[in-house]
Amino acid sequence: MRRGAGLAVGVALLGAAALAGCGASRKLAYRPDELRALVSARAPDLAPGDVTVPFELGPERAAWARRLVRDAQSDAEEVERLAGAMLDPAQLGLRYVSSVTTGAEETLRRSEGNCLALASVFIGLARAAGLQAYYIDASIRVHATRVADDGTAVNEGHVSALVKTASGNFGLDFTRLGTIEWYRVLDDVEALANYYNNRGFEMMDRAEVERAPVDWPAVEREFRLAVKVLPSFARAWNNLGVAAARQGRLAEAAASYRAAAAHDPKLAAPHNNLGELHLAGGELADAVRELETAAALDPAAPHVQYHLALARLRGGDRDGARRALRRALELRAGYPEARALLEELGPRARQGSSGGTSAGSVSSNQ
Repeated sequence: MRRGAGLAVGVALLGAAALAGCGASRKLAYRPDELRALVSARAPDLAPGDVTVPFELGPERAAWARRLVRDAQSDAEEVERLAGAMLDPAQLGLRYVSSVTTGAEETLRRSEGNCLALASVFIGLARAAGLQAYYIDASIRVHATRVADDGTAVNEGHVSALVKTASGNFGLDFTRLGTIEWYRVLDDVEALANYYNNRGFEMMDRAEVERAPVDWPAVEREFRLAVKVLPSFARAWNNLGVAAARQGRLAEAAASYRAAAAHDPKLAAPHNNLGELHLAGGELADAVRELETAAALDPAAPHVQYHLALARLRGGDRDGARRALRRALELRAGYPEARALLEELGPRARQGSSGGTSAGSVSSNQ
């Protein structure tokens, strides 16, 4: 889908043909009580009152949205008013902040949020005003992957909002990252799973920024809720595996990575992470296989090439290790570990070198 003329800041007309799935029979929008009941059935240990419904607004805010669009001449004008109010300092005055995933009401209290949080506010307001508004996944365009020091990869998606009008489908792009070429309409269940996945991702990032220990049980809880809400959610399965590995449950981590790969065969991260597990355990053939798969799925990932080089080197394939290291340096010229190892593999490199540190391992003590 391509952006057309914007109605307001962050709002763009989208190609109608790209709205695959909107006319399908699957249910896209749920009432808050319906969503809570569904989640409680899938996660019985979670009380309905503890389920966050990201788009839920209180009655006063819903009434405000209806008043705002009451005399609008078209549904497109309603979209313009709602989106404009979100960004107008004299009205809601919301700001985009990349690392804050919150529900609509909390986002309004904080006056800030990330794409999912701002999308939730818009969807709550739009639905209160009688518009057909949905979440969309634009993770092909924006797909955050956090690579830890040991080479494991954690995934976060990019979620925004879409509203159907008589004059076309309009999408919100709070990050202003340019043309949206592709999206997929999410139902509210998928959006909630993304909410929990993003929260776990952010806990890890926040700890890194604050140079504090990661609360892995809390992180795991968010990722586990994501896969309970949506058992086919590959990115969350991958992330759940990372949390399990950090707590020393390596067999469970491997099972989660395999589930991620099964649910999304095009996702490189679980193969990378499985390769790291095999490499740490000395299972070199399995490590090479998984890392080669990851490299094929994500040819632009320098960390995959570096750890593939380590696996090949430990398996005795020095030429293959050199090729992977050269590729890593093509992708990231300032990759110090890759450059140092490639220099070590020169004509006078020590025989039997293991390539230095075991940077590809996944351990429970980080």
